[in-house]
Amino acid sequence: MRFTTPLALLLLLTLPYVFWLGRPRLPRRWRAWTSLALRALLLLLLTLSLAGTQVVRAADELAVVFLVDASDSIGPAQAAEAETFVRTAIEQMPVTDRAAVILFGANALVERPLSGLAELAPITSVPQKLHTDLGEAIRLGLALFPAGAARRLVILSDGAATLGDARDAARLAAAGDVQIDTVHLARPADGAEALLTAVDAPTRVVQGETFRIAIAAESTADMPATLRVLAGSSIIHEETVQLRPGANNFTVPLRATAQECVRYRVQLTPLNVTTYQNNELATFTEVVGPPRVLLVANAGTLADDGTPLPDESPQLRQALEAAGLTVDVTTPAALSASLPELSSYGSIVLVNVNAKNLSPRKMLALQSYVRDLGGGLVAVGGPQSYGMGGYFRTPLEETLPVEMQIKDQERFPSVSIVIVIDRSGSMGASEGGVTKIQLAAEGAVRVVELLNDFDEITVIPVDTQPDNPIGPLPASQREEAISLIRQIGAGGGGIYVRTGLEAAAEALAGSPNQVKHVILLADGADSEQKEGVPALIEALVAENVTISTVSIGNGPDVPWLQEMAALGNGRFHFTDQAANLPQIFTQETTSIQRSYLVEERFFPSLAGRSPILSGISAVPPLYGYVGTSAKGTAQVVLETHLGDPLLAAWQYGLGRAVAWTSDATGRWAADWVRWPGFPTFWAQTVRWTIAQGRDSSVETAVVFDDEQATLTVSARDVAGGFLNNLQMETNVVAPDGSVQTLALAQVGPGQYQASFRPDEEGAYLVRVVGAAESAAGDNGATVAQTSGWVLGYSPEYRQFETNPDLLAALAELTGGRLLPPEAGAEGAVFDHTLPSQAAVRPIWPWLTLAAVLLLPL
Repeated sequence: MRFTTPLALLLLLTLPYVFWLGRPRLPRRWRAWTSLALRALLLLLLTLSLAGTQVVRAADELAVVFLVDASDSIGPAQAAEAETFVRTAIEQMPVTDRAAVILFGANALVERPLSGLAELAPITSVPQKLHTDLGEAIRLGLALFPAGAARRLVILSDGAATLGDARDAARLAAAGDVQIDTVHLARPADGAEALLTAVDAPTRVVQGETFRIAIAAESTADMPATLRVLAGSSIIHEETVQLRPGANNFTVPLRATAQECVRYRVQLTPLNVTTYQNNELATFTEVVGPPRVLLVANAGTLADDGTPLPDESPQLRQALEAAGLTVDVTTPAALSASLPELSSYGSIVLVNVNAKNLSPRKMLALQSYVRDLGGGLVAVGGPQSYGMGGYFRTPLEETLPVEMQIKDQERFPSVSIVIVIDRSGSMGASEGGVTKIQLAAEGAVRVVELLNDFDEITVIPVDTQPDNPIGPLPASQREEAISLIRQIGAGGGGIYVRTGLEAAAEALAGSPNQVKHVILLADGADSEQKEGVPALIEALVAENVTISTVSIGNGPDVPWLQEMAALGNGRFHFTDQAANLPQIFTQETTSIQRSYLVEERFFPSLAGRSPILSGISAVPPLYGYVGTSAKGTAQVVLETHLGDPLLAAWQYGLGRAVAWTSDATGRWAADWVRWPGFPTFWAQTVRWTIAQGRDSSVETAVVFDDEQATLTVSARDVAGGFLNNLQMETNVVAPDGSVQTLALAQVGPGQYQASFRPDEEGAYLVRVVGAAESAAGDNGATVAQTSGWVLGYSPEYRQFETNPDLLAALAELTGGRLLPPEAGAEGAVFDHTLPSQAAVRPIWPWLTLAAVLLLPL
């Protein structure tokens, strides 16, 4: 028997006093003696309860926790061997025992908590596989054990630990009377192996410079191999080499051609090896030269009606090149979503680009390029841009200094808009983890957000008949409308077009609003009930209703939907990606609201001073622009005659962005194109967005120790002197696009350091920005640089051999056993050879209950 609060037993000293105080006056009054005994018993029970009385007994229960290695060094055969061992052992578990399962790599996950169930469900846990941390797994296993049971850990691993201290964890287990048994998962005898161990190149070279890449490899045998070097996806060097047992070193001479941030990939392809994951490594080299500008223009891009959009880049390109800038041109379709490729440019200029021609991934890459890597972005307007181009609620809108909505509602006509949404079975298909109907509903939500309070919205989901139409609702009831729209789900069959349009006509009947518009979203291959639709559309047009159609997916009904849009005086949109629907819907809304597209002659007026207008005292007139609203922290440099921003700029994260809401062609800027100041204006606009900093004075290096990466930055001035006391930060952009912002601490003259833990293989981009703490410090010095670093293959693939000695040491530290993985050894897991543990059971609740029951007596 044990007590959790033994000092409470001192209350028992009061028992004699209770007997003396309550003794009967007459010795034969048995009722009085009984009452006294009950009171004494009550006091005894309460005292034992307060003392936390526990009953201790020997327990025969055994708790076993299996620790299963699931890191990259465990091959499929070893994983299957381990799972079979655990499954068989649990199936043979005695009914009095319990078992748990933990899978581990760099971290440890509980696959099965302690349970007496004698079967194992399919394994689903996936720990981080880049490392093996046996110590972490042992500590988590210890945390699962209950009190009062004999305890055993069973480790199934190759013993090739890369993180942590497994021996320290084993000593902790031994101190807690926990035995560790180990099962060595040996690797199959696969024969010869070869791997790349290091690739090194200069972090920075000058354009035109010749340099060398140093390559280190290891091999277990003599063998030939092919050695390749790739820049991006292009092979720039290939040769056959002869590998010798042990270390092998090679050098490859290269020439820095274009100014860019180049990722060089080195591939080693040996003959007759089974492990390929350790045969590729990469490194980054920044080729320094004059900053380059990338123009993204519509050359070869088709409009919704199939006609090619004009290329509006030639005049802008000529102007920039005349000012001495190096210019490349690409299309929205060819624009890379790779941050290393984008970071090769000082600024990117979007020339009248529609958002639906840029995938969400590309827009996110542009946003990260500006915000996290300090790149520049210039958006040039036109009928395919800004609100007219579906920028509303996209990463582009977040990056630019203007919002797509015009705040002055008095300039807008009142609008009634009806969206007829195909909810047939095909709309339930998933695209990128989101169903088509959800993307269509999100498009309708964007429309509601764009409308003014005095506008009206109706949404009609249709398959063979309308399903719970929403509205007509005033746009002021946004929250209610959005909530209902997001509940729309897919149905079955195809879309009955006439039924949907009849419901739209009914919703618009009697509407007093000035603009009445229908958006019909239909499957390009499954639009049914076409009979009578042309006559219905003609009747709607006679009532001043316009109809636009959106075809999702190609099919035989696409030409018919295009004809119906023309008949309804609307626009036709085609997309084979449902992710474009929100941009299409917002583009339609801004088009019918009319006030977004302003086409009339005006002279820009100066709204704020900016280096962009340095040396420019007067500008020619313009003939149109796309209406927007300036964001609160943006600087409006030029504005229109209606007070809308024409030229706006701001700092966005580490980079800069500029919005020009007119165009750069003869459509709206005919006088500007002929203006002698045209090249100067555009050169100064683009140069303002290009990051400034004494880049040549900065050197970065990343050292990885298999657990964390240390970034070291060396900063010097142009004379070679150290730049001290800088406030330096870095953005580290991981391969998945996530960003860590780190402050670098000065660790030596001109040297700054910060550490981070990379969790994903691939290319990391590092943007370093530093500035003096005060204008007096280092003459106001600033530094800025974008560089790259590559986390190669998992350390799990660097080891040719397993480590059974570590497993044996863990077992020895705890008095455990080395179990063979072969069939028949599983039964030993639940051997009751461990000392019995004391099982402690608290009984104070029962004592308290007994005392309560005695109170009435």
